[in-house]
Amino acid sequence: MPQREFDITIGQTGEVELHVKGFKGRACMDVVKIFEEIVGEMKSQQQTSEFYEPEEQVQYRVDQRH
Repeated sequence: MPQREFDITIGQTGEVELHVKGFKGRACMDVVKIFEEIVGEMKSQQQTSEFYEPEEQVQYRVDQRH
């Protein structure tokens, strides 16, 4: 199973930058949607070479703790 990583940077103004690594094809967009629900609407995006690779099946589980 490939390693998947999320690099999240929160700037001084509160702007959030997210880098998703290890997802092939459009699967990364599903992950981005999850983060959008948490931190808000995405203002811009840039695809890496992984975005254009054949997709793989991925299952997600989100746990929210308060």
